[in-house]
Amino acid sequence: MNTQYEIFRDPFRMLILLATLVSEKQNEPALQFDKVPFFENDTFLIQHDKFVYKKNLTEITWFQFLGRDIACSKDLSREEYNKMFVDCLASLYHIA
Repeated sequence: MNTQYEIFRDPFRMLILLATLVSEKQNEPALQFDKVPFFENDTFLIQHDKFVYKKNLTEITWFQFLGRDIACSKDLSREEYNKMFVDCLASLYHIA
């Protein structure tokens, strides 16, 4: 059985920001919480019901709508979440 950990509000907001920017990058009109777009690069993967940070295999899942029954596969600190999402944002825009 996989242990699931609660996700803080601030990292959840960063996940929404990342999903929103992925939507914009794919010329979607706006992020739809029930249809998160698919995107994958060397750093992360995001799709309808999960996010994976490839560097440490952190997986965030939700049920049907982004934010509903959201859980993380690791017990991360806010600082660790922040570093993870900053890295993902940088990779989305090819910022070294």
